[in-house]
Amino acid sequence: MAETWTEEQLIADGFERVHTESEWYDGPRAGLADIDGKPHYFESHDYDHADEADEYRVWPANEAAVELEREQWAIFARWNERREAAVDNR
Repeated sequence: MAETWTEEQLIADGFERVHTESEWYDGPRAGLADIDGKPHYFESHDYDHADEADEYRVWPANEAAVELEREQWAIFARWNERREAAVDNR
């Protein structure tokens, strides 16, 4: 059975919170995550360098932007839940 970790355990191990992922292609490509405990946007477009570590551009996000991103994610999550329920009921 696979082991699961709590957010507190992950943070203690050096991981930080990912607030949103707005783009995914063979891994996270864009979104909002904490860096040194503060929210930053991240973005990468290097899809074709599979043998190299991913590099990301990052820039700080203010609290107003973080709240808007969370609201946008909540809207998407509700829409996606309804869409998946409709597909399952075909």
